[in-house]
Amino acid sequence: MMVFALLGVNQDKMEDVIFKIRNLGDKYINKVHLVYGEYDVIAEIKAHNPETSVNILRTIKETEGVNSLKTYVVSDQLTDEAKLTLPPEPC
Repeated sequence: MMVFALLGVNQDKMEDVIFKIRNLGDKYINKVHLVYGEYDVIAEIKAHNPETSVNILRTIKETEGVNSLKTYVVSDQLTDEAKLTLPPEPC
């Protein structure tokens, strides 16, 4: 299962937050992105089951300097071979 976590972070704690997320390890963290906009960090999280993802997200949320957390669970990953099937447009 893949989860994207969008984090609002205190700027003076940014390095500490990034360090803590990255220290969760490659087993759980695919990538960490710094972004401009409503959120400051996007973490790409992988877990084998919902319980693991909840524990990872709880650890991130409880990190000093994290003000807000919004998550998106990936429902389907599209590859080059996969075709996205959209419903037909109404007549």
